[in-house]
Amino acid sequence: MSDEDVPTGARSRTADMIVYACGVAGLIAVVGTFLPWAGATLTDRGADLLHSNRSGLELSWHGKVVLGLGILGVVISVLLSEIPRARPFGLALPVVGGAIVVLSAVKINAGDVIAAKLLRLRIGTFQTDNPVATAEVGLGLWLSLVAGVALVLGGLFLGRSAWRVTGTSRRPSGGISGDVSGGIAR
Repeated sequence: MSDEDVPTGARSRTADMIVYACGVAGLIAVVGTFLPWAGATLTDRGADLLHSNRSGLELSWHGKVVLGLGILGVVISVLLSEIPRARPFGLALPVVGGAIVVLSAVKINAGDVIAAKLLRLRIGTFQTDNPVATAEVGLGLWLSLVAGVALVLGGLFLGRSAWRVTGTSRRPSGGISGDVSGGIAR
């Protein structure tokens, strides 16, 4: 079944569902910035001595930018669902999602820095024989990363469907071209 066979109501319902999914993805990115992005645990012979984690907002400016971009994704999704003339704003969703993905991916190893700091601190605080510091990637980072990918895919789908709708409305009705015969316009 081609796109021409699909009723326009089904296409708009699908686009509306994608817009709502993009709005939810933006909310997930916002929530993800408040959750831990990176963590580390200092252990000695199997006993956890110290655990530390940082949220996206505590790590660096990356989390704050992801927060703003997530809010922007939500605002764009609301505009797309409420105002029919706001469809060109849908082109910003893949850009917003891509920026969220890049900013989140850059901080994927942030737990290593926390683990190194815990190893340095243990010298004066914990007198241990065999300390081990393990780094962790937090749930908030994964949520932000997945939300960014969802915004990219949803925005690309919306852009593709909008391009197809405008492309089908501009096609001439008479075969290949109604006004051109043998390459010469009538």
